Amino acid sequence: MNVAKRMKRNPVYVDEGDSMKKAMDLLKEHEIRHLPVLKDGERLVGILSERDIKQASPSPATALEIREIYYLLDKVKVKQIMTRRPYTVSSSAPIEEAALIIREKKIGCLPVVDDGKLVGILTETDIIDAFIEAMGVSGPGYRIEIALANRPGMLFEVLKLLKDFDVNIVSVATSPHDDPGRKVFILRIETRNYKVLKAAIKKSGFDLLSAD
Repeated sequence: MNVAKRMKRNPVYVDEGDSMKKAMDLLKEHEIRHLPVLKDGERLVGILSERDIKQASPSPATALEIREIYYLLDKVKVKQIMTRRPYTVSSSAPIEEAALIIREKKIGCLPVVDDGKLVGILTETDIIDAFIEAMGVSGPGYRIEIALANRPGMLFEVLKLLKDFDVNIVSVATSPHDDPGRKVFILRIETRNYKVLKAAIKKSGFDLLSAD
């Protein structure tokens, strides 16, 4: 799965010369948390988040009147409070590459840029949705975890057993095992013979860690 399949196309954006008040209004109107910032409506120059706006906003304890606050918000420009040179990703990049950037850089979103042009935005929520889809969590089926020796051909042996029980495999994932010589395989499956299948897996000598 690549970024293009999960990103939001034609994202709402602001120009660097727009006021902070306009940015606040856009975030509220569209119920979003991030705004790409463009220069002259073309080149990406920054990213503006709810946090940036909160940090730049007057304190709730201020003695300013509401009209004075709105006056100030209208005078502060986006370019004064935005995060410059944001991390970006291309629409053709694998979704896991984008997830790694978001996790390592501790950011909430990635503008998606192709050939210097903003084409979308990818958020933490989009990454989570992609993970849920890849794991088949939202659909029917059963989840099983099996610990196997970390060597070629072991998963194939499990798949041969599943085939005998007319099992449809929804998703397959792996995770590390405490023993470096083993690996945990997480499978989501559909079958009408689940109880019989669990017994067969155990009887075959596979290390069934969990099944639900």
